[in-house]
Amino acid sequence: MRITIAGSGAIGSLFATYLSEGGHDIHLWTRGNATQIQRKRDENTQIGFASNSPDRLAESDAVFVAVKAFHVEEVLTELAQYLHPDSPVILTHNGMGTDELAARILPNNPLLFATTTHGSLRLSDSHIRHTGKGQTLVGGLNDSGKRCEFLAEVIHHSLPPCTWSDNVYLALWQKLAINCVINPLTAVHKIKNGELLNKKFSEVISSLSEEITNVMLADGMDSDCDIIRQNALQVAKDTAENYSSMNRDLHFKRRSEVDFITGYLISRANIHGIDVPANLSLWQQIKNLEQSYEK
Repeated sequence: MRITIAGSGAIGSLFATYLSEGGHDIHLWTRGNATQIQRKRDENTQIGFASNSPDRLAESDAVFVAVKAFHVEEVLTELAQYLHPDSPVILTHNGMGTDELAARILPNNPLLFATTTHGSLRLSDSHIRHTGKGQTLVGGLNDSGKRCEFLAEVIHHSLPPCTWSDNVYLALWQKLAINCVINPLTAVHKIKNGELLNKKFSEVISSLSEEITNVMLADGMDSDCDIIRQNALQVAKDTAENYSSMNRDLHFKRRSEVDFITGYLISRANIHGIDVPANLSLWQQIKNLEQSYEK
């Protein structure tokens, strides 16, 4: 397949290298104007990718958009100038809330979402490390996207396992629930994920889990407070030595995706008239920290 990957960061480069090794013709779309980009994964042979070609983009059989949630609107607006309306577009990022703007910008394209637990670390501009093997789940966001189950097979062939979901929104909510617990707490307290297993965090984790459950249930999603808490603690245990993405964003004084993680939960809570004080407090603390280094 001819595939364009918009975004050449850690996750975009991970998919680009694996899909290329799987025999696909990969083209990268980036912020710059470079027409050739080099990428190396682990100790594998470096791969050269054609990049930023409007003609290659227009000819793409599928497009992956692997950028931060707050860049999705800008990138999709760029892509829309060249994309064929039949080309499936697969979003992949932390958080939720970009589906409506994607549908507005690309009303005719099949739209999908891919959520992955693979770990990827950018060592330099051209070198990444596959830090943890995980799994990827893909599902359709609109009717035409729900007819693109073959894309899960395409990913699975190159970077297994990848499965298809008939209810990707539930999967996204389940991941969001974990992120709402781990990301802001580790960012505010400047700690690794594993430190959340300390008993001093038990009360706030329980409060967050209860609020998340109430919002998910109001949104029509199956949810259980104890399961959300247990899942978050299990992920914290499994990734004990890791720093969350939000922790790293604040550490390096970058904009975080809090508005699409905790912020999305708060927006849904407001629609349903549900109070979420624990989540709201963490969101405000993150925003205050961001504003402090933006001055």
